[in-house]
Amino acid sequence: METKRIYAAVLLILATAGPAAAHDMYEGLTTRNGQACCNDRDCRPVGHRYTAQSGHEVEIEGQWVSVAPSVILPTASPDGQNHACYYPVWSTYQSTTTVTYVLRCVILGGQS
Repeated sequence: METKRIYAAVLLILATAGPAAAHDMYEGLTTRNGQACCNDRDCRPVGHRYTAQSGHEVEIEGQWVSVAPSVILPTASPDGQNHACYYPVWSTYQSTTTVTYVLRCVILGGQS
């Protein structure tokens, strides 16, 4: 019985440590004007594409969001993935609610 409790405790620790440790990679990242990129849990891996017409775009919740060059950090992502730090802004007009994502920072996987 004691072995089952120890096993359960280890599983609980592993399950909760992963997301926190993964989020640590965002700590210390700042925008070009010195503000923190991350506000608790607003950074995560995202899809990325680049076209000559649109430039860089990241995919957030199924939406492609244009990336201003000023929010792209001049550093490589440690895991090789693309990441964005952002927050949503909701607006309602005539009973229709839309969400726009405001980007703080973008880290490109291949950027160096």
